[in-house]
Amino acid sequence: MSTGSSDTRPFGRWFQIRWAERLGDPENPYLIRWTFILFNRSIRIHHWLRSDDRRFFHDHSADLLSIVLKGWYYNVVPWQEKYPPNVLDVFGKITKENKVNCRRVHVEGMFNSWYNFFHCLNMSIWFSKATQKHYLDIPKEGAWTLLFEGKKYHKWGFYVPKKNGDGTVRKVRPLGYFNKFGIIQSDPNYQ
Repeated sequence: MSTGSSDTRPFGRWFQIRWAERLGDPENPYLIRWTFILFNRSIRIHHWLRSDDRRFFHDHSADLLSIVLKGWYYNVVPWQEKYPPNVLDVFGKITKENKVNCRRVHVEGMFNSWYNFFHCLNMSIWFSKATQKHYLDIPKEGAWTLLFEGKKYHKWGFYVPKKNGDGTVRKVRPLGYFNKFGIIQSDPNYQ
């Protein structure tokens, strides 16, 4: 998933600087990030180039506060927690028409306009518990975010359908998921 950067600088267990890490396909990344880790918490600057994988929701290892600085995106969360994004209608029935199990929350950059700057609490900032399932849907223009991440308290992963075929999901750790499904962002047409 992450190739890392040759400019990663660990200064021991409690402090690290990671500079311009390219996540996804190294030639066609979906995200470039700069990370400062201090005492198990981090501050990150993200330059979003493409969307998260839209096939499945994921959670995070820690609670986070995200501030969209420039650009915009949709934070996509499930209507019903136990299903993936594309198998439900709004009444909770599994359908063959691939109705969506998604609620799209528009988040806009605080430096896009003066109005946004003075109303950023309503438009540009969102808080997420580590266990909140979601994915980010990024437009072609991309987005810049500042992210504050708390102390890690569980392992993050993707929620993929169970093999029993009832449409419910199970959590798969990131490495297992990417080994099985590949990195969709390697498709240059994927936005």
